[in-house]
Amino acid sequence: MRRIVHLLILFFISSLLPAQIKNVHQMSKEYVDNSRGHRLVLTEIWYPKELPAEEKNSAFAVSKAVTQKYPLVLLSHGTGGNRFSLMWLAKILAGEGFIVTSVDHFGNTTDNRIPEYFVRYWERPLDISFVLDQLLKDPDLSAKINHDKLAVVGFSLGGYTSLALAGAKLDCSLLKKATKSKQGKRELNIPEIGDLTQLIDHIDCKEIPEKLKDDRIKAFVALSPALGLGFTPKLQYTIESPVLIIASRGDSITPIKTNAMKYHRLIPSSKIKMLNGNPGHYVFLPKIKKYNPDETVFFEDPPGIDRTLIHQETGRMIIEFLNNSL
Repeated sequence: MRRIVHLLILFFISSLLPAQIKNVHQMSKEYVDNSRGHRLVLTEIWYPKELPAEEKNSAFAVSKAVTQKYPLVLLSHGTGGNRFSLMWLAKILAGEGFIVTSVDHFGNTTDNRIPEYFVRYWERPLDISFVLDQLLKDPDLSAKINHDKLAVVGFSLGGYTSLALAGAKLDCSLLKKATKSKQGKRELNIPEIGDLTQLIDHIDCKEIPEKLKDDRIKAFVALSPALGLGFTPKLQYTIESPVLIIASRGDSITPIKTNAMKYHRLIPSSKIKMLNGNPGHYVFLPKIKKYNPDETVFFEDPPGIDRTLIHQETGRMIIEFLNNSL
């Protein structure tokens, strides 16, 4: 476990290193949700070069020359990740004319690991909706966002987050029941922190809001979504918004049978695409350099997988989906 924690710290540090793309600007925001106990939601924003760079006292410099409104994509990282985990995707999207916002889900990030918050799955869609509130209230930011073209993309637990915002309702009691099953014990023992089953047993299901769906968001993408064990296969959701699920048959962390394919069957409006080459679950993370060639990294790729090519392929799928859906 120490080795995994060390590698996660290395991942966090490496993810902060700037990967310059000439046609993309980047800035940071700090929001606090006082309705949820002074919850800090660190936020990163990437935006196209056509928008003026950030000035000292405003999100975007006031410019009458820039009248175009841009679609907005909100990103949700996976368990134990951070707002930079999908930076590669943020830069691809911003380069194609999207404003992109990515949040840190408090207590469930690389540098802020609170075990209880690794299972408070309902906090994540609330984070996304809260940040969206802040963006649309900001006079400078809101003026540049096309309010009719809002989307969310999430990876792993962030994939669940995206689908929850679309209207998929997780059954808390079913998830608790899954902790007693063989499949549940396998899927709920994760490399990032270990066995989650006891933490899930202690969830107070009455604490979870009835509605997590955000009606303002019009398109949803889930990359290798997790927590399929909390959904009954007999139910279909009346989700009419377009949903794209991207997964890999080689995923052993969120196996497609109990996650991606299950969500696809539950959501009639969804489309599912499988990655070429059957990479593993963590192919959606940024590349990380191994400092010891003999060290096993739980998110390294199988032989023959080029993560950069997978990222490019995924970016193309998402851009095509968003252009057709928004």
